[in-house]
Amino acid sequence: MEDAHLAKERVVERPFAEFREECKELVIGALNEEGLEFVEDDVRLAVPSVPDYGNLSFSTFSVAKKNGKNPKGLAESLASRIASYEKVLVERVESAGAGYVNFFVNYPKFTKATLEAIRGMKEGFGRLGDRDEKVIVEHTSVNPIHPIHVGGARNAVIGDTLARVLMAAGYEVSRHFYIDDVGLQVAQASYGYSKLGDLPVSGKSDHFVGFVYAATSCAMSIKSLQREMERLKGEGKDEEVREKLGELDDWVSVASELRAKNEKVFDAIYQAVSSSEDPEGEVADLLRRYERKEEGAVRLIRRVSELALAGFKETLARANIEFDSWDWESELTSWSGGAETVVEWLLRTGFAKVEEGTAILDCEEVARRYGLKERYGIKGEVPPLTLKRSDGTTLYTTRDIAYTLWKFDRAERVINVISLEQKLPQLQLKLALYALGLGGLAENLVHFSYELVHLPGKKMSGRRGRYVTFDEVLDESVERAYEEVSKRSPHLSEEERKRISEVVGVGAVRYALVAVAPNKPITFTWERVLNFEQNSGPFIQYAHARASNILAKADQSFGGVEVDYAGMSTRYERDLVVKLSLFPEVVGEAAESLRPELIAEYANELSATFNLFYDNVPVLKAEDEGLRVARLRLVEGVKIVLANALGIMGINAPTRM
Repeated sequence: MEDAHLAKERVVERPFAEFREECKELVIGALNEEGLEFVEDDVRLAVPSVPDYGNLSFSTFSVAKKNGKNPKGLAESLASRIASYEKVLVERVESAGAGYVNFFVNYPKFTKATLEAIRGMKEGFGRLGDRDEKVIVEHTSVNPIHPIHVGGARNAVIGDTLARVLMAAGYEVSRHFYIDDVGLQVAQASYGYSKLGDLPVSGKSDHFVGFVYAATSCAMSIKSLQREMERLKGEGKDEEVREKLGELDDWVSVASELRAKNEKVFDAIYQAVSSSEDPEGEVADLLRRYERKEEGAVRLIRRVSELALAGFKETLARANIEFDSWDWESELTSWSGGAETVVEWLLRTGFAKVEEGTAILDCEEVARRYGLKERYGIKGEVPPLTLKRSDGTTLYTTRDIAYTLWKFDRAERVINVISLEQKLPQLQLKLALYALGLGGLAENLVHFSYELVHLPGKKMSGRRGRYVTFDEVLDESVERAYEEVSKRSPHLSEEERKRISEVVGVGAVRYALVAVAPNKPITFTWERVLNFEQNSGPFIQYAHARASNILAKADQSFGGVEVDYAGMSTRYERDLVVKLSLFPEVVGEAAESLRPELIAEYANELSATFNLFYDNVPVLKAEDEGLRVARLRLVEGVKIVLANALGIMGINAPTRM
């Protein structure tokens, strides 16, 4: 085994992976010398739960069973053989328990390899080699009818972080925002906007559109209820009239709230809707004209959509979120004829048919025919999908099928970050692809779902204009961060406090929205979001600032001194080195399993490990210069890796707090 792992003067890009590979090769060499039957998959190494059992452990049970051997005896024999092999990053090996071979890292060599890799690669540490796969991540995609609310903020932050994780792991990623400009809601907001005459846009543009949409929806709901009550009165249905009166009272209360916010705009919309014979018909007609690409309708709906998008872009830029492509639903699915083509194709498959002028896809039959019920965990019958209404208009999911095909022309894998509430439409989308004979695409289409965000004491409704916006959450976070920064660092200038507060406040929100596994709901409490002591964006940023401060106080040239890596022998130093070495592995796992929260978990653990080191190990006052420089390099490694982890989460890394 002399060739097991020769020492080379090179940068080890993934130190822990190198250690793991060396351990694996040592095990394979010993198993071959034993003359045992095994496959490479039998050689699995795990991190022991107890540090005393080494840094990696190999269980002999699978190989022992396959070869009729005693696991304990096999472990002892393997450990004995491996002890005589040449090793680089492995210091020693021991057999333990009922059949384990435990590997202990050579800390001086491993520390040198890890810290020199980080020092040499800097922001490249944790970034993996290029993979030959194009991935589209579509996220946020908020309807252009109101500002991004806190639920949409979770989508945006998860989607952006997921894209960053995949990019760090070497994938070619394109981030897409799907603009739903062909929906009834956009037509309704545009109809309301058309009634404003010369009234100017006031405030942030997406908030203004949100107000117009809420006012229009409110006015139309009141008019509709009044008509319904008149009809019920004429039919003598007094009980139903009383029920409708309760609904009307609710909407009148909403009208009062809205009018108090912007009297002129509300009154203009309310009067226009009240005097219209058929506002719903006018909205439907506007949408039909837009789908037909009539100039006046296009000018109006695009104007309103662009106002909303301008506001979105401002909010997203503040949260460090960017897109590579803004995809207009109208252009890609309606005006291009893409949605119509999809309907025609599906009708030819035999899975879809026209009933009373309406085209319907039998999703249950598709699921049964392709044996997909068990594969996708479908319980009960899958509802049919209406592809096209009798009036000739297509539905959202039909257009989404066309959009999905467009995306697959540009990528091998498509990830849609969409709330769990959209589980059925996303399933129907996959079934439609199977019906078209495109099961391969369906398998590369990922519905990355997430749960809701709960703000204690808040209820939200876009139609009623009641929601907590992403902007409001960011503003409040920055205000609270300012109070904390002022308390902790009163010596800072006002300008510096404001700058740091923006970085900390935005980072706190981003971390809070990505740190919880997407399949779990978030209860958003400021005590947790801005906790400087544990598991938060500020906690990690503070650790980075602390490392920066230590380095600022030292002579960072580190030149002319032999670095004493072997002198770093405390568990605090060694734990920190191992934690740093794991960063590329965490990036790889987060990308492979599509779990961006693993980056947050890692950054939090690294910060906690660094704080223990800081509290127990002198750096600037180390006993000798060689050890001092070694510890400074360790601190430098922490600073670089924390900045890299924060960067993947889209969070800025301040050097002062």
